[in-house]
Amino acid sequence: MSINVIVGNETFTATLADSETGNAFAQLLPMTVTMNELNGNEKYHYLNSSLPTDSYRPGTIQTGDLMLYGNNCVVLFYETFSSSYSYTRIGKIDDPSGLAEALGTGNVSVRFEKAETTDLTPNVQSDEKPCTKVIENGQVYIQYKGKTYDLLGQEIK
Repeated sequence: MSINVIVGNETFTATLADSETGNAFAQLLPMTVTMNELNGNEKYHYLNSSLPTDSYRPGTIQTGDLMLYGNNCVVLFYETFSSSYSYTRIGKIDDPSGLAEALGTGNVSVRFEKAETTDLTPNVQSDEKPCTKVIENGQVYIQYKGKTYDLLGQEIK
C-alpha cells in the first residue's frame, strides 16, 4: 500500500510493508503528529496504541526507512547509518531525495495519509462484456464498449 508522508509543502510517497505492522499502521491513517528530533538522523513519535511487532536488527538504517521501535514508537530516518538497535519495518519512502531538508533540524509536524488511487477498472454490470486487453506495437490498451483506453484511463481516439 502506498501512503503520502507530508512535511510542510513537500510530499513523499512511501510503500508500507506487506505485514501486520504495515497494515495496522495503515488503519491509523490519516494522522498528523509532531515528530521529535533525535541524533541528527531520525524523527520519532510515540503512538497512543501498540502495533504488532516483528523486530530485527537491520544493521544499516537507510534514508527513508519508516520503522517501529518497541511497539509504539514510529521512527522516520533521514540519514543512512549503522545501528545495533532492533526495529520492525513499517515501510520505506520510495524516493527520499530532499527528505532531510524537508524534516529540518528540530521537531516537525508530519502528516501520514493513504495515497489516493485511481480505479481504472470500468464499472461492468453483470450482463455486460468485460474489458479486453490489447497489445499493439508494444503498447498496452484496454478496449471497453467499443472504445480504446490507455492504462491511465484516457480514451485513445
